[in-house]
Parts: sequence; structure tokens; C-alpha cells
Amino acid sequence: MMQLSKAVPPTNRRPVRGLCRTTLLAGVALATLPVAAIAQEQNTKDETVLAPIEVTASQDTGQTAAGGVTISQESLDRANPQTIKDVFAGEASVQVGGPTAIAQKVYVQGIENTKLNVQVDGTRQVDSTYHHIGTAIIDPGMLKAVRVESGVAPADAGPNALGGSIAYETKDARDILDPNDPFGGWAKIQYNSNTKGFTEWLTMAGQQDGFEALAYIQNSNQSNYKDGDGDEVIGTADGGENGMGKVAFTGNEGSRIEAFASHLENEGVRPARPNFGSLAGGQLPQWISYKDTSIGVSYVDEMPTDLLAPELSLNYSKTELHVPSLQGGPNFYDLRSEIETINGKAANTFDIGMGDVTAGLDFYHDEATGSQNRSPRAGTYSETTTNIGAFSQARLSLADDWRVSFGGRADRQWFEGLDGTEFEEFGLSGNVNTEYDVIETVTVYGGAGTQFGGLPLGESAIYNFSGIWNYDGFSPSRSKNIKAGARYTEGDWAFDGNLFYNKIDDSHDLTGTVVGSTVIRNSTIDLVTKGYNLSSTYNYGPGFARLTYSHTDVETNGGAPLSTNASYQGVLQGDMFSLEIGHSWDDLGLRVGSTSELALSNDDPEKNGFPKLDTYFVTNLYGEWTPASLSAVTLRVDALNILDRDYIDRTTPGYDSSQVGEPYHEPGRTFLVSAKVAF
Repeated sequence: MMQLSKAVPPTNRRPVRGLCRTTLLAGVALATLPVAAIAQEQNTKDETVLAPIEVTASQDTGQTAAGGVTISQESLDRANPQTIKDVFAGEASVQVGGPTAIAQKVYVQGIENTKLNVQVDGTRQVDSTYHHIGTAIIDPGMLKAVRVESGVAPADAGPNALGGSIAYETKDARDILDPNDPFGGWAKIQYNSNTKGFTEWLTMAGQQDGFEALAYIQNSNQSNYKDGDGDEVIGTADGGENGMGKVAFTGNEGSRIEAFASHLENEGVRPARPNFGSLAGGQLPQWISYKDTSIGVSYVDEMPTDLLAPELSLNYSKTELHVPSLQGGPNFYDLRSEIETINGKAANTFDIGMGDVTAGLDFYHDEATGSQNRSPRAGTYSETTTNIGAFSQARLSLADDWRVSFGGRADRQWFEGLDGTEFEEFGLSGNVNTEYDVIETVTVYGGAGTQFGGLPLGESAIYNFSGIWNYDGFSPSRSKNIKAGARYTEGDWAFDGNLFYNKIDDSHDLTGTVVGSTVIRNSTIDLVTKGYNLSSTYNYGPGFARLTYSHTDVETNGGAPLSTNASYQGVLQGDMFSLEIGHSWDDLGLRVGSTSELALSNDDPEKNGFPKLDTYFVTNLYGEWTPASLSAVTLRVDALNILDRDYIDRTTPGYDSSQVGEPYHEPGRTFLVSAKVAF
């Protein structure tokens, strides 16, 4: 493995591992990290892979590398997303399991987002509270862009990007206001015909003499929805409340400092295991509360020089899960789980003529705490981890038709377990990627890399369960990723296709393995996802059509994973299609469109003795009208699952477990009727 590591025992404890090395960061030229990373990996493994990085013709670091996914503000406006699942509805390579926000997890090329570096406005997301809770509980109401580096991420995306990275970006006041408007915003109300409930949004923004401020709130009151067979799905009522505030100042010379705060709540009566529709044991639904609070401050120079383009950020996030009663009477467990993280970044981008080089430092400190009153482990327990990384990423145009990007990072990590056992780890990561224009209409691209995964926090909701935690053999994970593809563009048509292979060695099971009264913390698997992605887009002025297809094979330890054992790993997908069609009549202020998903049957569950997954097809329609005589008002109708199909989403768990009474069925035919007023 490509890391130096040592276990430092606490007082009166025996060492977990004895390998010791001194820190190697000093004096290492960051530009050589990719080569060093690859060389180390070759010395210990026959199989060598490099990590893809970000390559674009414009060298704009806000874009993803070829083969990645970028979702723009225009796409988000068309989607009218209610949850993160709607955000990725048009991308077959990115799937979201679970019909409700509290249960949703994002899978990129089959890998769960807990194996990716995920950030919202630069704030690190750590989602290991409880494996029955979603890992993508994000309000999409103020998103303006989403960037997904599929498979791998550039070095400056951050640490622990085993399966890539996801960057969510929210709107600023200047995204709401025209340059000369001192004040404005919008208010929106929406009715859901299935849940018989309303959702309200309010956004206000102001700006004056370089100062700007934004406030956003959202409230939702929904009852349980009904599936395609007309059956009520217990535990799906939504009582969410979300809010965000931002203030910023931009100087005449381009210096911009911004601060934000956000708070999300998702509370209600849920199934005893929130990601399963029901349990075979008949456990009753119970009250569950989930809260997320984030704050952050950042500085950038929007009028940089060739040698000075700084970026500074400092962020804090806290997630809280409370289950007052679990598998018993009131307060039998009183389970509480809390994760706090603080992360920061200091970087500078140098314009060297043929492109840019970004170099800097980043860090995070995470603490996960779990508590409950169940004997004999009643009490509060914590794991902590700290990571400091140095990185460099070059994005260069070697010729008019040849672009290349390469970079690397070095990470030093410190970890302390529940019992005080300490670890210190060091690892290198490297990536390289290239694009070449064969002819004006054809571009080929490829990328590969290896990423140091470090030691992740365990699932804090179970810190009190099953007696003693054992850290013998606890060691870092590492990913190896590769992709190759081509793009063709001609007039209004665009085609893209790529092959991918991702492998994570020693991918950690954050729940651990229970053996008697001991939790074995070093429980790992080898996770492999491989397949190919295809897309085709036709633009014809006022309209477009886009089809994406992904074939994804997922293996854990060489076999097909059970959906109930896939937490923090990957989940079976197979063949997925997404189709989006849209047309606008600008002179009438009218826009209509459709999104559809087709999942082909998958017989992989038969390898574990369960029935194959059936084919399903779901289609949605929408229409939006902004009257010319009343341009501040937008009326919209979304008709979801218009064919009223009864189906289980491909990445929703529970279809292959005798302990699950019934996995979640998706909502049946639903009409969303909304009115939005801009002011």
C-alpha cells in the first residue's frame, strides 16, 4: 500500500500496529507527487492506476473533467427539484436511492457518496451517523450548480476522494439580483396532490456599494404519499424546515469575502429503519429527528494577477440524529448520534501562460459522538480524526488541440478510537488526465489515478452497541481508477461515451463486524465498479433532447453485494437510461418538457438466492408559464409518474432481505402545482 503508518498506543495500552515512519512532507516538491504516488504503488502492486483530473479547454476549474457530470442553473430550474434525487434525474451514471430525503443516498458509478469527497459551498460533508439514514440530506432549493468528478477527483478537490468528488454550490445575492437592483427576491408556494400538502419558499436579497446579503427559508408540510397501487406508504410524511443566510463584500479591486450559515431539519414519524419501508418483525414506526447546521467564511480575489489568485476558506458543520425510542418502549435506547467537522483551505492559482497551476494546503478535523442508555454500554463515546494535506494541480494547454492536467497531494492523518487507541498515517495520491482533438469534431480523452483514503470515522449511532471495539489491523483504504472515452460534436448533435473502472482496496465497513461482544473495526472489503456511459444530445434552438445510458457492474469481494449490506460501499445498478426533452416558446413565456427513466431487469440478486430485479419505466411531464402581461409571476405544473407505475427504485435497499417486510415503493401519480412571484 502507498502509505507510511504507525499506531501510537495510549498510556497502558498495547500498540495496535508497530510500523513507524517520520513525516516526509518537508522538502517534497508537490509537482512530483503524481510520479511518487504511482511509483510507490508499482512497488507493491502489480496493478497500477492513476486518478483522473480536471481538464477543460478554458482551464476553468469550475468545470468537471471529461467524463464527469456538471449540472447547471438552467438544468436545475427545469427540474424543479424537491430532493437530491430530482437533481440527478437526467444523469444515468448518478443514481439516488430512497424516495424521501431522510433515506436518500447518492451513488456515482455505483459507489456511495460516503466514499467521495462531498462539499456544500466548501463545507465538508461527513455522513456516517447511521447506516439506515440517508447520506445526501440536502435542500436543493438554492442550488445553482453541481459538479461530479466521476471515479476520481483532482488533487485540489480535497482528501479521501476514493470514488471521486461532488461539489454543491448555492446561490449568492448577485445570482438573485440584476447588477443595478438594490433589493429583490422571490416567493413560491406549491401543492402536492399525492401528499395533500403545501411547501413554501421565500428568498430575499439586497446589495449596495459592494455589500450584499441573502436570506432563504423553506417549509414543508406533507402527509404520507401513496404508491402506484394506491397504498399509503407509512413514514414518508415530510416536516422539513430549511434556511440559509449569506453576507458578502466585494471591493473595487476584486477582493471578495463571504460568510454563510445554513440549517436543515427533517423530523417525523419514520419506519423503525428509515431506509426500509417496513420490517418483517413488525416494528412500529417511530419519531426520528435529523438536523444539520453549517457555517463558513471564504475569501477570493475576483480580479487576480498572473501570480496572485488566492482562495481561503474555513467551514464548520454539525449533524445530529435523535431516535427517542428504538425497538422498545419510550427511551429504551434514546439513541443520539452527532458528527462535527471543521475544514479549511488555503490555495493560490498561478497563471503560467500555457495554463494554470493551483497549489495549497487543506485540513479537516472530524469528531463523531454516539450515546444511548442501553446497558451495559450506556454512555457517550467518540472517535476523532485530523488530516492535513498539501496539493498541487496543473491544468495546461500543450497545444491548440491537446490539453493535459496532472497533480498530486500528500496527506498526514491522525486518528483516535473509542478506547483511546491512536493511529498516524501518511499517504500520497496522484492523477493525470488528457484530452486530444483528433479532428475538429472528435475528441478523445483518458485519465487514471490512485487516491489515499485514510481511516474513516465509524458509524456513531452504534458506538455503544456490542461491547468492546477492537482496532487490531485498522489500516487505510486506497482506490485505483481509470477511464477512457471520446466525444463527437457536429452542428446541433453531441455524443459522448466512456469506459470506467474503479477499485477500492480495503474499503471500510463503517458499522464494523460484530463478533460476540466485540466490534472488529478493521472490517473491510474490496469494492469494484466497472462499466460504460453513453450520452447523446440534440439541440435545435428552442428545444433539446438528451439521452444518457449507464451500464454499471458492482462487486464486493468478487460477488454481488446485498442491498442491506451495501451501506457505505456500493449498490447493484445494471442498465439505466434517462431521457429528457424540452421545448420553449419564448414569445409566449411557455416551457414544456419531459423526463423519463428506464431500468432494465438485473439478475445479479439471483447469485445470492433472491429474485431478479424487474424492468420499470417511469415518465414525468412539466409545463411552466410566465405571462407576458405579468412577467413577475411563473405558474408551473409537474405531473410525476404520470403512468402511475408501482415500482421500487433500482438503488433502494431491502429487496433481497428476509428481515425487510417491504422495501420503499416510489410515489404514484403526483401533480405539483406551484406559483412563484419575483419582486
